[in-house]
Amino acid sequence: MNPETLMIVFGLLWGGWIIFRIHKRRQSQNDPSSSIVSKPKLKPSEMPRMGNPGSITFNQTRALQRNDFSPDKKWSLEEAALILDALKYLRSVCREIAEDKDGVAPLEVQNALLRFILTQQDIRDYVRKWGEDRRSLGFEDYADDEPNLEKNNQYERVVNEAKLYLTN
Repeated sequence: MNPETLMIVFGLLWGGWIIFRIHKRRQSQNDPSSSIVSKPKLKPSEMPRMGNPGSITFNQTRALQRNDFSPDKKWSLEEAALILDALKYLRSVCREIAEDKDGVAPLEVQNALLRFILTQQDIRDYVRKWGEDRRSLGFEDYADDEPNLEKNNQYERVVNEAKLYLTN
């Protein structure tokens, strides 16, 4: 290798190292404590995948669209059913604790409660079983009834979360 090639290789390596240092500095400026304290691992804020991807039915897609969702064709039958069941459950909770009986809770409140239900495993499992039990009793998949809910631990947790949003 001649000295000119060696100088070019050294210059490229040195330039890469400088760019790396600048990137690290900018990253630490966004979060000044990153070099001092390690960040805690956050709990996942999304529902775990279940079922056979792509098995969502046409009726589920239509029901989700009626409820202001944009369903993905990669969703499974079980995921769509769980979302619809959770929506029915949270609307029933909101109806039971609402002071004014004029209508449903605002969309932002419903989204926050849906996220809460789908990310808490015990509540998610309970709502899934609750929906399956309703369907086995002969209720249509997406019936427009107003079910009475069993007052249990999961119900109380959803009520407490809903009260954070619905009361001033």
